[in-house]
Amino acid sequence: MWPTSVSRPEGSAPPTPLNRRGWILAGVGFGVLILVGVMATWLSAGAGRPTSPVYDNSIPAAARTWTWDGKDFTALPTTGPGPSSNDADMAFDRKSGNVVLWDHGCTRLVMGFTGGCHSLVDQTWTWAGQSWTRQQAATTPTAIGQGAMVYDAKLGQVVYVNRVGQAWAWTGSNWQAVARAGAPRLAEPGAAAGQSASLVAAGYDEARGQLVLALPSSTWTWDGQSWNQAAGGIEATDAQPDPRAVYDGAFRQLVFLGAGATWTWDGSHWLAHPQPNLGGGTAAYDPARKSLVVVKPDNNACDKTACTAKAWTWDGMTWSTAPAPHLPSLPLTRSGARNLPVAYDENRGLLVVFISAS
Repeated sequence: MWPTSVSRPEGSAPPTPLNRRGWILAGVGFGVLILVGVMATWLSAGAGRPTSPVYDNSIPAAARTWTWDGKDFTALPTTGPGPSSNDADMAFDRKSGNVVLWDHGCTRLVMGFTGGCHSLVDQTWTWAGQSWTRQQAATTPTAIGQGAMVYDAKLGQVVYVNRVGQAWAWTGSNWQAVARAGAPRLAEPGAAAGQSASLVAAGYDEARGQLVLALPSSTWTWDGQSWNQAAGGIEATDAQPDPRAVYDGAFRQLVFLGAGATWTWDGSHWLAHPQPNLGGGTAAYDPARKSLVVVKPDNNACDKTACTAKAWTWDGMTWSTAPAPHLPSLPLTRSGARNLPVAYDENRGLLVVFISAS
């Protein structure tokens, strides 16, 4: 109970130590209430909110493009604007002879009370060996989860497939939805168990001219006109964020990097192979050296400002590291970014690696 004041005649005895202590405690409590009120007003007005972005596309040369020639990585000079976000998909377009990249992630990340993405982009870029050129596409794909971008040789176009199996083809100037009559019904990422199956992997099987969608218990193929279902898929527990399966021309099979195994598709079934820790890696096929190459961040090779990436190669059965005198640098601000977009530039005989800083 708070102490109460008591009137007393003049000349009466001074307050006792007990009453004095009560007044002191009351004063301290009142001061604390005022301080809390001031702090609440300060924070609600935004005075205490951090405003410095972790990454902002105004930072010069924040995003870099690297190439791999089978022996070493080379950082290409930054000339003019280019893609910049933490989520992009990339594939080589044989029709135009350029690499196509759809940039659809975040370019400005902020920490603090207002943390999160503050600048989303939706842009298509092409790479002709020297610099990136933005394409003014009127329509773009719909990103649901992380999708896969491949070149469909029968269609003669780059195709993007999202996590629910919706597909778009790049015409050279715009994205066009691909008809999905008879396509499998796929669940959105995070859907409750029992709601339709989810996509695990997607790729283009050049030997058979088919787009392949792998589910946990079945595989669907599309030949440009109709969908067909085959028994057997890829275990959902072995899925990783990047669902792209890459065609290995040397062994005429699709290859998918799972979380714990490498899966190969020979046109009729999937087979699992042991693999080292390649989680977070992105694959592309190098026809000049007839090998599959994976580029992935090396989280064991970091300093206070950056980590490095390294390459692995696949001989059809086993993986081995590919030594290189120079390794790509990955800013620490990429901690929440998707896998590195990688594509083999057939016109220039180089593997192209895009590294954002967000």
